[in-house]
Amino acid sequence: MNAGHTPGYLLKKINEALCSAFPDKTDLEMMVLFELNINLNEVASGGNLKAIVHKLIMYCQAYNQLEELIDRALKQNQNNAKLKAIEENFKITTSLINILIPLEKNLLKQMQKSYRDCCPDCQNKNPNTFYEILENLDHIHIHQRNDDEKFIVKFVDNLLVNGNIPESEAEQLKQWLEKNANDISNLLVYKQTAEPKGLKQFSFQVVTVNRRGAIINRESQQADYFTQERVDLDMVYIPAGSFSMGSPETERGSDETERPQHQVTIQPFFLGKYQVTQAQWRAVAKLPKVKRDLDPDPSEFKGKNRPVERVDWFDAVEFCDRLCDYTATEYRLPTEAEWEYACRAGTTTPFHYGETIRSKLANYGASSIYAEEAKGEFRKETTDVGRFPPNGFGLYDMHGNVWEWCGDPWHDNYEGAPTDGSIWTKYNYHTDYYIVRGGSWYDLPRYCRSASRNFFLARELIFSIIGFRVARGVGRT
Repeated sequence: MNAGHTPGYLLKKINEALCSAFPDKTDLEMMVLFELNINLNEVASGGNLKAIVHKLIMYCQAYNQLEELIDRALKQNQNNAKLKAIEENFKITTSLINILIPLEKNLLKQMQKSYRDCCPDCQNKNPNTFYEILENLDHIHIHQRNDDEKFIVKFVDNLLVNGNIPESEAEQLKQWLEKNANDISNLLVYKQTAEPKGLKQFSFQVVTVNRRGAIINRESQQADYFTQERVDLDMVYIPAGSFSMGSPETERGSDETERPQHQVTIQPFFLGKYQVTQAQWRAVAKLPKVKRDLDPDPSEFKGKNRPVERVDWFDAVEFCDRLCDYTATEYRLPTEAEWEYACRAGTTTPFHYGETIRSKLANYGASSIYAEEAKGEFRKETTDVGRFPPNGFGLYDMHGNVWEWCGDPWHDNYEGAPTDGSIWTKYNYHTDYYIVRGGSWYDLPRYCRSASRNFFLARELIFSIIGFRVARGVGRT
């Protein structure tokens, strides 16, 4: 292994490990002579032990013997914790450096982004070099639980998925992950290529509008899904990826609860093609109770294909729990990050339709306008699910009809928010309030935007404006 690109922080750790393993210069002198056939006095004479070890390290690095020095030192001192740690760290780090250092000039910004994405507490830090990224990852790893995936692995995983890596280097990085990940099946790059088998496909058309609400593009697409029996629940496969969550200050109708914008990486999951209908609700309400009773017909606006409404957060969770017991698999509410990622479907505009919405595209308070579109029909009630065009993932009614419960409790903004798409439970001071997304038939268009956030009391019946759709992880069978 070429260790010519060993960063300074790692050389310092090697020095500390060797000094701890061989505090007596004579022991060090015998080790390098017996194991490496090196006369210590010839290559590193003079100075204290730390200075002598430094000279030895520089000599071994110049002759590409640094890894051998560490291995032989550990052979002579097998119980030294610092040597054990540096041996693994050295091999992992230098092998990665050999792959990525030639790409640093062209990929530094992508490296910085992947660093921030994989470290929730590093959003405001922006290392200037690849070596600085490695040093910071190494520092974080020291305080990590043993069963957690290494941050350097998460960094590479994110870079592979979201960076523009040349094909040959990408293959090398995949091999590097196979050697160094705790469980490669949990990595984003693996799940991205391991799409579930046995899924069906459906075709749909995606429309895009301009500020006047005029359709400027139509695109035919396909998505994968499966249908949950008895409940007749279509679950659409949502591929892995990253997106910018929240809104910029320039977005009309946005507010500070949607900021700071931050990059989030989402693992693949399934999400309901439609909001849960009243027919589906009644089917699950007949299943055995888990924690609480369910009213089989709570909705104000009746119709088997209309979304169920007048359900609180705990009712929605009970629905998921009963479905879990019935299917012996995981059903849950989507996280807030999953919901926005799924809603946007790769778009960055205020709505997945584009710069605005119209009453021909969604059910909302269309007597008000968002951009330059004409006023539309304010229906003043829910509509059947699937009536309007879907987004790029094949999901219907992500804007309007009914607000949708998410799994997350409310936070006032995104300061400290997780970047891995998980439920945000830390730093929560609103334990009785939970997130809803998407707006409703009653709401102004600004509240139906992809980034718009709202909350309600978890135990409050919200009359006819709140429903939900269900999520499921990939491989939860």
